[in-house]
Amino acid sequence: MSTTMSDRITRSNGRETRAVILEHAKVELEAFGPVKFNILRVIENSGVARSSVYHQFGDRDGLITAVEVERFIEERRITNELLRLSVDAVKTSDELFLLIEQALHAASTLEGRESRAHRIAVIAAAQNISSLETALAEHSDIGDHYLAETLEIGRARGIINPQESTLSIARIISTLFIGRISVDGFNSEDDDKAWVQTTVSILKFLLLPS
Repeated sequence: MSTTMSDRITRSNGRETRAVILEHAKVELEAFGPVKFNILRVIENSGVARSSVYHQFGDRDGLITAVEVERFIEERRITNELLRLSVDAVKTSDELFLLIEQALHAASTLEGRESRAHRIAVIAAAQNISSLETALAEHSDIGDHYLAETLEIGRARGIINPQESTLSIARIISTLFIGRISVDGFNSEDDDKAWVQTTVSILKFLLLPS
């Protein structure tokens, strides 16, 4: 079935309405936190019809989760772009893996552990809202393809030499970083250091085969 101009306009208006709601919800969440978050105040400040807000996000908790999903997506985008900048800037694989190791150690702080725990909670909450589950899946796929392109840039520069599909490797890397939450639960500095060292070794194995 062909898409009509009216259908495209409707979808465009829907995306714009969603963006307006999320922007005001983000302001509300930053100002009052999740406990005092008031969906009626968001509706009033955004100027969007109450029915549109509830249609898009279901309820108050759904709207809060949607804001957190947007933040999660933005965090991943920034991480991917920083890695791309690193691959563009370094001259050797040793420099690249040193930067990766330093970044992993930098994320070993209490703030880093809390951020990962929050991220897992957001992913879990989004599974109960089909539109958010779909958005997470779509953006995860976009992020994995972007990371795969970064790996191809590294290959072209002679910094890495992956023999497997770079997209498959990108997906493995994504799961490695999400899975770090299981090590956080041990609350052990030694275990965390061991995880970082092992993760770097795995990345070297995947990206620098002889």
